[in-house]
Amino acid sequence: MSRQTVEEYLETIKTLDEMEGSPVRTSSLARVLTVSSASVSEMLQRLSEKGLVQYTPYGGVSLTKKGMQKVLKLTRRHRLWEVFLNKHLNIGWEEVYNEACILEHNTSDLVTDKLANFLGNPTLCPHGSPIPDRKLSLPKTSGIKIASLESRTNVEITSITNEINSKLLQYLNKIGMVPGTRIEIVEKASYDGTITVNAGGSIKAISAEVASFIVVKKLV
Repeated sequence: MSRQTVEEYLETIKTLDEMEGSPVRTSSLARVLTVSSASVSEMLQRLSEKGLVQYTPYGGVSLTKKGMQKVLKLTRRHRLWEVFLNKHLNIGWEEVYNEACILEHNTSDLVTDKLANFLGNPTLCPHGSPIPDRKLSLPKTSGIKIASLESRTNVEITSITNEINSKLLQYLNKIGMVPGTRIEIVEKASYDGTITVNAGGSIKAISAEVASFIVVKKLV
């Protein structure tokens, strides 16, 4: 059981927890990691023995405090690299996730702290997600899912919660729905949740699924 494999499992559990809720289903892990359910069950048992997860066969899995600390350390490295790749190497925000995944597993604490200082200790990654500080505390952020708002509301996009899905990010980048964009919610369809927005005079329709990943703040 390699360190990188352990880290990838823990990160995936946290991501799925945020997207689908806790406990995370083994079938979801198998789908995302592209491995068999039997392999997932075996790995979760081993992680449980190490005190990194709480696992119940057929009942799902969640991170322990020890497991969460490991994930936060990885999250700090990952998101700092995303900032570096985006700002200093001009790699698109829709492409930095996979590159940062490679770098995070081979970055020491010393390099992480040096990188943070070089970048000016940023608090948000290019997708608008918070970056844990040196003590692994997450800065406070606030936001509302755009899908929960009513028509005729002016908002600014603050983050995209599904940064794993490069196709989704490419689509959002193409239509200009990125963090920092100010939009007006024109209409919300009652039959399927499609949201029509006005972004600088350009009218766009966003499906309920896409909208579920967009976090915004209201503008006064």
